[in-house]
Amino acid sequence: MASQKGKTTLLASAAIPFAYRLILTTVEPLLAAGGALLVLRTPAEYLSTMTRGSGAFAAGSTFLYTELGGAWLYFAFVEAVVLRVFDDVRLWRLLCAGMLLSDAAYCHSAAQAVGGWAAWAHLAAWTSEDHLVFWTTAPMVLVRILVVLGVGVRTEAEQRKQA
Repeated sequence: MASQKGKTTLLASAAIPFAYRLILTTVEPLLAAGGALLVLRTPAEYLSTMTRGSGAFAAGSTFLYTELGGAWLYFAFVEAVVLRVFDDVRLWRLLCAGMLLSDAAYCHSAAQAVGGWAAWAHLAAWTSEDHLVFWTTAPMVLVRILVVLGVGVRTEAEQRKQA
């Protein structure tokens, strides 16, 4: 714990489990940067991946893919840089809460891309791309939920006992 003008700062490095920190500061930034490259370089391929090949790419919509790529670059920066520089569990929890807003929209868009939640929930129809989207998204979303809810995150009292 660090002290700042009479306030105690609970250190993220001491409070948040290593596995959570590894996922949020290393694994996901790499995946986000990779996703950004895909969507920026080959938006038609990204569309095909998300829609099981049923989406029709229109060159006039390229700006939307550029916007999405920019959002993923922002995610990568926040996780790879900001979370490493600021060792404050409150900031981590706030940033994770904000990222969950984006996660909610992204997860809904993944269901929309295949025809809605009923089509998405039909696991037998999943393609390898559906699995890729799910398994590169769900663990990161779960970790953010756990951080925001404080599951597995040490409290100030627990840290004092340990010290």
